[in-house]
Amino acid sequence: MRIPDRRSPRPAQTGAITIMVALVLLVLLTLAAIGMSRNSFQTIVNSAYSRQGTMAQNVSDSGLEWSIYWIAISNAPSATGEALNLVNLKNSLLQNNISSGIAYDVHTGTAYTPGGSLQTDMEVVNTASLTAGYTLGLTRMGKLPIMDMSQGSGPGAFTPAAGTQNAQAPDLWAIRSDAQVQQGSVTFISGKEAWVSTPVQ
Repeated sequence: MRIPDRRSPRPAQTGAITIMVALVLLVLLTLAAIGMSRNSFQTIVNSAYSRQGTMAQNVSDSGLEWSIYWIAISNAPSATGEALNLVNLKNSLLQNNISSGIAYDVHTGTAYTPGGSLQTDMEVVNTASLTAGYTLGLTRMGKLPIMDMSQGSGPGAFTPAAGTQNAQAPDLWAIRSDAQVQQGSVTFISGKEAWVSTPVQ
């Protein structure tokens, strides 16, 4: 004689619910993985942009440092290429007071427009995928308004400064450096300006 099975039969819906819960969890995990991968990709892109932006700032600093080096009277005799253009522009502006307060392009000697074309001498990097360089504008700001103090016009010769412009006062210059870093089709720009003085020539 056979003993009947007294266990209750397992409902058919139990397996279906388990499958549905597993599918929902699988979809949620997939969405979370896609979201994390997109965040990772965006982080990589932002990091690259940040790097190129910092590079543009460094290149504009390089333009300022280059200009300050070559505008010094002691370095002028060894200037060639774009450095000679800077020295010649400086000397030209010193002889023409009407040009004071106007920015001039170091390369062309004409009115300066930020972000012009990069010159070979002013390129810091030039590869197949990356070009970085700077353009420079030079402005003669006139004489330093030195008052109520003595100033030197030669070795051992000091005369009191007058309250007006004095021919013996140092010359004041504004140098603008506009850097461009081009990575593929994206161009990063950074502009910086410095004011420097040079001794009387």
